[in-house]
Amino acid sequence: MAIKRYDYVIVGNSAAGVNAAAALREADRKGSVAVFTDEDRFAYSRPLISYLVAGEVDGRRMLYRDPSFYRRLGADLYRGEGVSEVDYGEKRLKTSKSRSFAWGKLLLATGSKPFIPPVDGLERVRCSTFINWDDARSMQRATRKPECRVLVMGAGLIGMKAAEAALARSARVTVIEMMERVLPAALDAEASRMVQERCAERGLEVRTGCRAVSVEPRGGSSGSAFLEDGSEIGFDLLVVAVGVRPRLDLVGDGGPAVSRGILVDDALSTSLPDVYAAGDVAEAWDLVWEEPRVNALWPNAALQGKYAGWNMGGRRVPYPGSLSMNSVEFFGLPVVSAGVVNPPDGAYREIAEHFPDGTYRKVVIRNDRLVGMLVAGDIERAGIYTSLIQEKAPLRRIKGALLSESFSHAYLPQAVRHARIIKGAAGLKAADKGA
Repeated sequence: MAIKRYDYVIVGNSAAGVNAAAALREADRKGSVAVFTDEDRFAYSRPLISYLVAGEVDGRRMLYRDPSFYRRLGADLYRGEGVSEVDYGEKRLKTSKSRSFAWGKLLLATGSKPFIPPVDGLERVRCSTFINWDDARSMQRATRKPECRVLVMGAGLIGMKAAEAALARSARVTVIEMMERVLPAALDAEASRMVQERCAERGLEVRTGCRAVSVEPRGGSSGSAFLEDGSEIGFDLLVVAVGVRPRLDLVGDGGPAVSRGILVDDALSTSLPDVYAAGDVAEAWDLVWEEPRVNALWPNAALQGKYAGWNMGGRRVPYPGSLSMNSVEFFGLPVVSAGVVNPPDGAYREIAEHFPDGTYRKVVIRNDRLVGMLVAGDIERAGIYTSLIQEKAPLRRIKGALLSESFSHAYLPQAVRHARIIKGAAGLKAADKGA
């Protein structure tokens, strides 16, 4: 039996894969395209799963693209049929349904998977992660129980959003974090304190500087976690959210070069010909750190997917690089951070300011360039700081005004203002075309 061949195969159907498919079709109108995903769903917005649990969005609003998206692109979508093996030499793959396909060019957009910590007894209790739609549904079912006790391991972005969602369901929620503060990677100590205070005001218990050493089942999905300090926390739902790792299952023997993620160049091309990678699985150039890094964030995945699609389709467009940026809200407190938030050494200069309305702003400077920023509270000006980071604009004339209450676009260097105007006009033009 002849094996079906596609000119382009995309493995993964989230931010990177979806945007790659759209960009690929812009670059090549005729090539055959297939998208494989192990989830039996159309593409949806993973950052919205906490809002789905809380009842703030419904299933329709969860969709990232409507179901006709693939038909309009002329792409074949294989839902519930993930890729289990890839033969890079023969350019063939095998799916979870034991079917084989051939490909001309391949994009690995497999995303990330939860890291499961080495906690004694964890394999004997029923626990959940919090990265996909099924996890959201699991939390909704569990929290139907009156006075449901939810224990969240990890106070990073995923863990804190899981806790906020469970609290919105009237659960009794406790978060434990081995670091000394919440959101240690995304925020500095002061912004972490602000978030933790807001959590305490809303009844969310957060215990930092501690970790679970073991867990024991107590019947059904209930159990107990035993902490380093000897204390015990009972739970009806255990959510493990201590971080994610690139999903490298398909690299195997003869696969593309890997460091922490799959190494890619400015075309999102890997070390193998006709093989690309994008999203959480890729280790791409970081604008600020000026080295390859994994930036497992939705906006970066979407942007990398777009550039990968263009380059796969023959339109050579260099990827400008990733920027680690987080924009999130906790109990009405919006927080935005980008670039270097916690400088590793004295080569960086930190300037921070509190404002009368409760807003906290911080900028991080190195070699007369803005390399990091953090805003908690009024985030209206956060985009200006992000532009300065992305454009690597010199600060010598505006350094003193960066944290002034009147800081605005008027302070930006002329070249940066011009770039923003051009980008803005391009965005309006694109919106008009899509209307």
